[in-house]
Amino acid sequence: MLMSMLFASCDTGDDLEDIFISHPWTLSHFKEGKNITSPKNDAAYKMTFYDETFVLTTKNGVTITGNWTADNKDRTFVCSKVRVNGGSISGDSIAQKAEHILKNARYYEGDTNWLQIQIQENIFMQFHNK
Repeated sequence: MLMSMLFASCDTGDDLEDIFISHPWTLSHFKEGKNITSPKNDAAYKMTFYDETFVLTTKNGVTITGNWTADNKDRTFVCSKVRVNGGSISGDSIAQKAEHILKNARYYEGDTNWLQIQIQENIFMQFHNK
């Protein structure tokens, strides 16, 4: 419902539906200060956004799910009710980083080809559209 209101008010800035919902995303890498971490299997982590929810599928089939909201004017991005389903991510450092960023996300950058979900400018995870 909130997302519908945000989509309806997209007269300037990003089109949130085109960026988030129109296609699945593949995790490219994380940046934490000067450190960059990439998954070994490029296509192992997929993120799909729906109207108000998201699903991140890990290489082992465990999912991280929750709700999301974004504002195209100030590029804020917030997740809530983030939870792990279908197993554990304790042995998966990439999934653990993704969960941490989703729980603490504040901003987004990107377009229909690439997307960053950021805690701050130099702490983010980046996705590409394949």
